Amino acid sequence: MRMLKRVALVATVAALGCGGGDDDDNGNPTGPGAGGATNGTFTVVVNGTTWAATGQVTVSRQSNNFIGIAGSGFAGNTAYSIVVGIGNATGPGTHNLNVFGGGDGSSVIVGSATTGYATSLQGGSGTLTITSLTSNRIVGTFSGTAVPSSGGAANLVMTSGQFDVTF
Repeated sequence: MRMLKRVALVATVAALGCGGGDDDDNGNPTGPGAGGATNGTFTVVVNGTTWAATGQVTVSRQSNNFIGIAGSGFAGNTAYSIVVGIGNATGPGTHNLNVFGGGDGSSVIVGSATTGYATSLQGGSGTLTITSLTSNRIVGTFSGTAVPSSGGAANLVMTSGQFDVTF
């Protein structure tokens, strides 16, 4: 359990650095309309409010078939950094997001200004489906419940999660 909390913390901190910035000297956003992701789409409904990554979505593909997708953005007025970690990502297929329920190490980790949440913590749940995976693009969907890492915060319910990003 202690290791899972450390992994969640490291992944959340890493995701905080991938928010989109404005590098246009005229103050105009450099991404698509409404400040969306610049290398695809990464969205999810968090507790009934739509979240979308802005700027560059970071994708890391490791030699051991682990893929990490990280982005930051807002759901309403709340800033979240979201990391999707997919274990044994060798192609299309469905992954259990609960390591306690026999999952393959796949999880969704969410960081906010007040706490961190993860599907990989005891009581978390969810599924993720990769629909397409190539050498430079991943497409899929996810949903689940992320449990707070500490304190009395309520769970985060994630629905309609989608990613279609190039790397």
